[in-house]
Parts: sequence; structure tokens; C-alpha cells
Amino acid sequence: MSENKTTILFVDDQPEILEGLKRMARSMRNEWDVSFAIGGEKALEMMAGQTYDVLVTDMRMPGIDGSQLLKEALNLYPNMIRIVLSGQYDIDNFIRSGWSAHQFLSKPCDSDTLKRTIAQTIAMRDLLENSKLKELVTRAIFLPSLPKIYIEIEEELKSPDASMQKVGEIIAQDVGITAKVLQLVNSPIFGCIRKVETPTQAVVMLGADVIKSLTLYLQACSEIPIPEGISLERISRHGVAVGALARDIAKLEGKDKAICGDAFLAGILQNVGSLIIISGYPEEYKKITAKANAENVPVWKVEQQVLGASHAEIGAYLIALWGLPTTIAESVAYHNYPSRHPDMNSSFALTAVHVANALEREPGLGTAFVENDFDFEYLEKLGLINRLPRWQQLYQKKEAG
Repeated sequence: MSENKTTILFVDDQPEILEGLKRMARSMRNEWDVSFAIGGEKALEMMAGQTYDVLVTDMRMPGIDGSQLLKEALNLYPNMIRIVLSGQYDIDNFIRSGWSAHQFLSKPCDSDTLKRTIAQTIAMRDLLENSKLKELVTRAIFLPSLPKIYIEIEEELKSPDASMQKVGEIIAQDVGITAKVLQLVNSPIFGCIRKVETPTQAVVMLGADVIKSLTLYLQACSEIPIPEGISLERISRHGVAVGALARDIAKLEGKDKAICGDAFLAGILQNVGSLIIISGYPEEYKKITAKANAENVPVWKVEQQVLGASHAEIGAYLIALWGLPTTIAESVAYHNYPSRHPDMNSSFALTAVHVANALEREPGLGTAFVENDFDFEYLEKLGLINRLPRWQQLYQKKEAG
């Protein structure tokens, strides 16, 4: 087995399905090292004897079904990327299953979709060298959320003239809930033929009943203790401000609706990695923000020194795991230092989020107030330095407005 290959375990109780997956995997033999298990019991036996990067499993199987297998994999092998490939889903069971899977694909699944899903997830994972950080992300089923958001959603849904637009706007105020709702709506359960990229679109697609069940479940599961001195509200407020400004910058530059939407969502989610660090390393996070304050340097630079990666790379891996668009994951991964992106022709959403984050003086992390730097090398290569004054004027107008 080559160390450079991605090791994948496919699990199904139907031999003919596994045969089809074997045929599909032949074209990836230079990149994948694949194994196949008939049923959940055989899969657990094989996982005990070999380490796998990715688990792809059916849900409805006799004996140990997909839900149980996923929970066992989460507990025993938390580094493993967990993907469901199934032909039938039940919404209530889906929400209450413990959410042990990262992504959900429908049978029949074309080979390009499966290959792309695995490739994109692995690409973001490889930005993290620290194995403990990788495990922290793959374990992250839920993220810390603002309690008041659940109350506001409940009150709006109870209103006689409830507005799903308003519910979407409320959800957009919280980074953790936004990410989770988008993971759900972009699953195949709802048969959406295009990616849903805003909380408002997601709420309209899911409907009031599903949103009510989802938020009740999230409220029960995402009550994670937050260290004193760290404000989730501030993190979310910063994300909303950066998202709105990034979208307006993209509009100012005449970009199409899709790019503007990507800029908005990536801006909201740019600090989702901070929530993961807070959940897993609360005391270290406090020390990181204190050091950033004391040395007057950006928090992300201190994160790299202490953890080996910043909230940007950590968040991007989670976004890729949860199946959000690659453009969003990349814009989050490189928003602090876009010249590190291997493709200088990446989406303008990255540029918009980087500039918006640099203009928004408050980084929204812990108690640190430091000015984020512009990546002038990046902006110069793209011939955009002369646009900075207009973007600054846009920001100042929004601040005054």
C-alpha cells in the first residue's frame, strides 16, 4: 500500500453495488487504495486491522447498519472522513441519527461526483499537518452557537405572520448554525440540483417544520462551554460584517450573483475554524488571543505558531468535510494570505473576503483588536492595488451609514 494514496473502505450489503464501485475505482488506482466490505460487521473487522482515510457506507444494512457503523467509526477512528452513499433517507432519522457522517450522496452516484467529493475533502485536509487538529475537525459534529439565536428562531416561527426570509436572516447571525443548516440542505435528501449557498435559500428549501426540528436538535447538542472572555456573539457579528462587505465589494466590481453569494457566505464562515479551536482547545485559545494582544500581531499568525495551523485552514477543512462548495472552502482557507493560493486565477470571492476582512479592523477573535494586513503582493499581481481606495470608501460609507 502506497503512503501517497488515499485509503478508502466501501461498505454495502449488496455485492452488485460493491462490484460497481470496484469498476469505478479502477480508474483511480494511482490515487486510491480501496477495500470493500459486505456489511457493517465486516467493515468494523477490517477497520480494526487497517487505517483508512475515508469510509463510504450504505445506510440500510442488516445487522450493523450504516448509522451504527458511522457512530463506531467516529468513536474509534475519529480521523476518518465519513461519507454516506445511500438510496433512501428519512428526514427525521437523518436529523436524529447523531450526524456521524460528514457528507451524504445518493444512489446511484456518478463516478465523477464521488471522485470530486473525496478529492476536494482530501485537498483541504492536507492543509493541516497536525494530526490532532485533523482529528479535532473530523470529530466536530456540532459547533458552539448563540443561545439567543434559537429563541429568536422559535419566536419567529411561532409568529402568525412568520417570515422564512426573517428566519434565514436570524440564522445568518450565527456561524455554527449557518454551517450546519447548509450542510443539511446540500445533502441529497431534498433533491436540490444546485448548491444552496445562503441561509435564506436554505430555510426556504427546508421549510418551517424541518427548521424547527433541526434547531431544537442543534440546541440540545451544541451547548458547548465557552471560556470566560471569549464572545461568540462578537465572532458571529464580525463574520456577518465581513460577509456583507465582501458581497458589496464583489457587486462594486460587477461580479455576477453567484460570486457575490460566494463572497457573502465565505465572509460569514471565515472564522468557523475559531469555533473548532474554542471547542477543542479553549485554554490555548485564550492564550493565543492574549499573545496576539500583547504582541500586536494578527491572531491567525499566533495560531500558526502555537497550533501549526490557523483558524482559516481548520475552518476550510470542516467546510470541505460538510460538502459546501469548493469556492467557499478555498476562500476561507486563504482569506488571510491569498497569495499562498496555488491558483492566482481563483474566484474573486477570495479577493473580496480578504479585502473585507482587512478593512474590518476587529478580527472578532477572543479579545484581540489588531489590524489585519492586506496581502499587497497578491493584490499587485492581480492588478487591483488601484482599487483599494474605492473599497476603503465603500467600507467607510457602510460604517457611517
